[in-house]
Amino acid sequence: MNMEPNKNLPPKHESFDTLVIGGGQAGLAAGYHLARQGGNFTILDAWPRTGDAWRNRWDSLHLFTPSQLDGLPGMPFPKPENYFPSKDEVADYLEGYAGQFHLPVRHGVKIDELKRRSGSYQITAGDSTFEAAKVVVATGPYQLPYTPSFAGELDPSILQLHSSAYRNPGQIPARSVLVVGAGNSGAEIALDLARAGKRVWLAGRDVGKLPVNSGIGRAFGGRLFWLVASKVMSVDTPIGRRMKRNALIHGVALGRARRPEIEAAGVDLTPRVSGIHSGKPQIEDGRVLPAEGVIWATGFRPDYGWIHLPIFDEQGYPRHSRGVVRDAPGLYFVGLLFQRALSSSLLGGVGADAAYISRQIVGNGPRLGRVTNEIRTA
Repeated sequence: MNMEPNKNLPPKHESFDTLVIGGGQAGLAAGYHLARQGGNFTILDAWPRTGDAWRNRWDSLHLFTPSQLDGLPGMPFPKPENYFPSKDEVADYLEGYAGQFHLPVRHGVKIDELKRRSGSYQITAGDSTFEAAKVVVATGPYQLPYTPSFAGELDPSILQLHSSAYRNPGQIPARSVLVVGAGNSGAEIALDLARAGKRVWLAGRDVGKLPVNSGIGRAFGGRLFWLVASKVMSVDTPIGRRMKRNALIHGVALGRARRPEIEAAGVDLTPRVSGIHSGKPQIEDGRVLPAEGVIWATGFRPDYGWIHLPIFDEQGYPRHSRGVVRDAPGLYFVGLLFQRALSSSLLGGVGADAAYISRQIVGNGPRLGRVTNEIRTA
């Protein structure tokens, strides 16, 4: 009888100096800097393939920042200047980035629990457990889709879905659609539907606009905008702190679509939805809209229930200073909305935050030594 162990079975327990949870742009940027420091680390990612979080967004999505502002550390985005990459091009870029720097990404690893015990962090993922002196949470700001409580009062005949499930107009049989939420996702989806010939309402407050594609935004190849987004609009300035508060509540200001452009495409801009009347959506001016479909572009809420540590505020966001959690030594975040500045929310800005966190990791805490492929038995 062959008594050799099955080499196809995943290891049951491993130890690292640092674990990065999340293999999107934030996790990859953190991995780049950790690799340059020679750290013993790995990146755990729930998706089957690097870039899948982008591949699963709506078909017409493009970045609103040009390619010269979209690179991660060590690798510029491989497109001409002033080109606006599609979501699939971003996904392929991230996959190529992980390969270029041989980053140790493990796919299909969904974390069930993170806790601290005996001076180190313990992570459970299915049948596997991991231990690390330091952990970087890089799961991003878009986690749990949110819809208002009154969504359940809509007439069952009205199609409704969250913007995270939207792909293209062909998936929406309704001829008239209300998009709720006038931030970037709502604005882009409303335009997508209107250009496909549907009657569209876009409900929500004016969130303002970023000067990315205007004269000031294009000046000096976008470098002036980037200077403002990373230095002026930061947590170190009064205007930056005010913008952060607004971003956490209402989302980031419009980057690509503009309200005049949206109106010109035939979209009816309306006040916010106030509730449901006789099964139909009602807006704040009292009108009841005859929509056959509703897309909730109402954002996301943090979903950190798997982190069993007392580090969160009343809204469920981690208490941190530039991604450093003071209440849990050795725990860090990268990729949070407005983590340090407006640029933190953009693809090309996450590298600066990752560099800062990697410096904190090098200067703090013990090391657990090399990886152990120990198999724990009951």
